[in-house]
Amino acid sequence: MKLLITLTLLFISTLYALAETMPDTNALNSESARNYTIEDKISQLLMISADTGNIDKTSAAVKNCIGGIQLQWGSYSLADTRDITDNLQKLAAQNKCEIPLFIAVDYEGGSVYAPTTLGLLELPTNIMMGAANDEALAASLAYLAGKELKRAGINMAFGPVLDVNTNPKNPIIGIRAIGDDPVLVSKIGKALINGLKASKIISVGKHFPGHGATILDSHKTLPLLKISSQELNTIHLAPFRMAIETQIPAIMTAHILYPTLDKKYPATLSKTIIGELLRKILNFNGMIITDSMNMKAITSKQEIGKSAVLALSAGADYILIGQGNFDKTKTEILKALKKGTIKKERIDNAFDKIMACKKKYNLFKKQKSTSPFDKAYIEVSRALSEKAVTLVKNTDNLLPLNKPLYKNKIAIILFSPHRFDINSLFLYKTLYQFGLNVKQYKFDINPSARELKEIREYVEKADIVILGSFQWSAKQNKNQLKIIRSVIESGKPSVLISQMSPYDIANFKKAKTVIATYGITETTMNTAAKIILGELLPEGKLPVKIQ
Repeated sequence: MKLLITLTLLFISTLYALAETMPDTNALNSESARNYTIEDKISQLLMISADTGNIDKTSAAVKNCIGGIQLQWGSYSLADTRDITDNLQKLAAQNKCEIPLFIAVDYEGGSVYAPTTLGLLELPTNIMMGAANDEALAASLAYLAGKELKRAGINMAFGPVLDVNTNPKNPIIGIRAIGDDPVLVSKIGKALINGLKASKIISVGKHFPGHGATILDSHKTLPLLKISSQELNTIHLAPFRMAIETQIPAIMTAHILYPTLDKKYPATLSKTIIGELLRKILNFNGMIITDSMNMKAITSKQEIGKSAVLALSAGADYILIGQGNFDKTKTEILKALKKGTIKKERIDNAFDKIMACKKKYNLFKKQKSTSPFDKAYIEVSRALSEKAVTLVKNTDNLLPLNKPLYKNKIAIILFSPHRFDINSLFLYKTLYQFGLNVKQYKFDINPSARELKEIREYVEKADIVILGSFQWSAKQNKNQLKIIRSVIESGKPSVLISQMSPYDIANFKKAKTVIATYGITETTMNTAAKIILGELLPEGKLPVKIQ
């Protein structure tokens, strides 16, 4: 395994060196734009979102020179995804513009689960990357993940997440962040950017100027973030400075109101934040992409077309309209252009940024399908898990379980969404193969009254109980919380596994033995089992502070 990882790292370093010799965005001038109408240019500034099940709805937009497509839910087949992306690019090659598409996914790991339905390999959570705190392994994983995206015909990843999660009650970032320390986030974030860069994937750092301190979800409302300029500057902007120094090709804006910077407009629509802070003060010369404009933070104030006009005027280059209407948005921008609300120079400048990025990442050349890297990816993922999974508490020295305890009746009671059912089995499988007298029971995140009764019966029959809690960010599932607490407080020997958000551990103050896995994958569950058995010494450190 070590040899495989070493070879992968060597390969990445070589490719990264080559990637750094690629022409800089600024070296490409606007001459390529002269053959396109203003309508064509505006089309290139827009991206819509689509599920692979209704991808046919994108055909009209692609025929009209749209700049890109974000793929969301899929069909669980990488081959199907590749067919879809190939057909989309063929359609783009046949329209009057003949400009290849950006094809993007939210490939950030863990809780954003949509990519696995496109047949892609499952990424670990960002917070697990922070717990492992290993730049080489993070870069390796990002490189191999990038090669997997290439196999699927995808050229852009909305990631890494560069938010510093300073608010434990953050309802939307949480485990999507690498941690709550700007130094750690910058360090691992840089590794992820370099790994993606080496695989020739366009990475998009998000969510500028920082979503980690919010108490509200911008998908549902417009968060207002009252933090000082000093906190913003020293904590939340630090990873973005790193990303700019690392020459990240694109940065995504946040739909958040920062009154210390702009009292009227959220970052996505703010000239102060985009035009002044990001462009001039931080000197970012790459593409600026908006978060999806069909989120409530935007649509609760005005319709998407008018917001797209404001975003472009503020300095954004590329507008992700999500499920919004392409034609209506384009028409609204054309109206603004005729009225003088947007200058032609602003459209030309944004178009040039997009064209430069598409050329720099060789989108105009035929994209070849690469060989699978599944075995290397799994080995790197396993190495990361072994460095990340954390033994948070072991106050009664229950772990590791010694061999006489193997004969005891051990009940594993796990809570998680059904999509994790297969991965959850690897905890049981590893313990069973080592000879433990173990049974596993799996429940949804909020068990019913009937299921609670079943769980109590399983606990009564067991000598030792392994409990797997599943909480995402600040959301709590009351029945799950209640039953886990009752088992812990009963005094029966128990091991609590925090399977997703480590902030969840604060709910179980009386737990004496606690493991954090930061996600439910084959490798994390296997690692947790090995720590329980004493086959593996725990190396992981909590990447966030637990209250």
